[in-house]
Amino acid sequence: MIHMRRTWNRPARAQMPPVLAPTEPWEGTSVVWSSMHYDAASKQFLLWYEAWNPGADRPPPLDSLVCFATSADGLQWNKPDLGLFEWNGSSANNICWMMHNTGPWRYLDSPRVLVEPSAPADRRYRMVIYTQSKPEAGQAFFVLTSPNGINWTWHDEPFLTETGDRFHCIFDDQSGEYWLTSRRAHTYRDKRANPPRPRIRSVERWRSTDLRTWSGPDMHLLPDDADPPDTEFYSLYPMTAGNAYLGYLEFYDRFVERLHTELVISRDGNTWLRPERNPWLDRGTEGAWDDMWVFPTSNDPLVVGDHMLVPYVGRGTAHAGVREPMRPPRCSLGLLTFGRDRWAALTVGQDGGEFVTEPAPVTGDQLVLNVDAEFGDVRVAVLDEFGGPINGFSHAHAKPIVSDAVDVPVRWQTHGSVASLYGRTVRLYVKAARASVYAYSYA
Repeated sequence: MIHMRRTWNRPARAQMPPVLAPTEPWEGTSVVWSSMHYDAASKQFLLWYEAWNPGADRPPPLDSLVCFATSADGLQWNKPDLGLFEWNGSSANNICWMMHNTGPWRYLDSPRVLVEPSAPADRRYRMVIYTQSKPEAGQAFFVLTSPNGINWTWHDEPFLTETGDRFHCIFDDQSGEYWLTSRRAHTYRDKRANPPRPRIRSVERWRSTDLRTWSGPDMHLLPDDADPPDTEFYSLYPMTAGNAYLGYLEFYDRFVERLHTELVISRDGNTWLRPERNPWLDRGTEGAWDDMWVFPTSNDPLVVGDHMLVPYVGRGTAHAGVREPMRPPRCSLGLLTFGRDRWAALTVGQDGGEFVTEPAPVTGDQLVLNVDAEFGDVRVAVLDEFGGPINGFSHAHAKPIVSDAVDVPVRWQTHGSVASLYGRTVRLYVKAARASVYAYSYA
């Protein structure tokens, strides 16, 4: 790579006000830990969110509502009357789960909904929740199942009883395993303090093939000496990205009680790197509804056309405390947007630069670039796996790309595609000026 630099893209807020806020009595003052899914067949966004308000004036059970909402665009939301659970004498609400008839388990946190179309019909939707028992003060995770994401069945099968509370759960399609990231009750010590301070939040991972039997944990991420004192990692949402992994790391500055989100990367899902150590999702400006905490919801980005949408939770209040509890909490849901797969790019200014990719097979007839060259140009040559030229695919034959789009076809004067190279192992030799190259693929 010559005269090019890796740059990290940051999403834009789809709108400055929240897209979903507490408006109903049963929602209290906070719309918080959530999962969102985009159903391409119906073109509907589906949202499961925890309505959170631990105020003493709220009817029991406290802190134990999961609500359901739908949207056509991710901006305007419908909270349907489901008629499933009674709240304050009425079932005209959008509550899809309450901790009723669940034995001693009366509190829930961070509902994570997994949509699995290939699962048996009665388990197409699975909701993983963290719970606590009262008054025994036990803790565990449970899995609920549903055929439609609305009517849920409780299964009294607790697991990971020494873990929590904040967590994420994903299915990793590369390993065929479920991963749960959380922590073991802040057991790790902060060795940066003098003397070392206990109860530091960090990120660990457990693994399972069936959401019942788990192995682990493996330590994923701990604050290090380059982080400010009192840094803690509140949680990590990992996700597959091509043949590697990305993650949302919730960076918590315990001293000032603020939280933002970093983007982290991993080649294998085991060893994680923090390439920038800057906010990928930063807090709102002073006085904004999201000026204290910001973190994405528990789901991968939602791909809609040429864009990725990332719903996020914003808080205008800090973590609960003893001296200053900051009650009631105020949380709402916002929405981020950015170009499809535009996480990072190789970028160059007007002086120009170039790079050559690693050898990889041609897997389609058409080579396409995800590129922003609106005010510059990009040319691509195709080389053999050893770096030698291929006739007709040189820079001299390449038609310049001068557009900003996520799927730009690459063409040459004598070749409109790479169909003649299908199956061959090649390298791409890219020359660019005043452009950002995000990705390439074959169609």
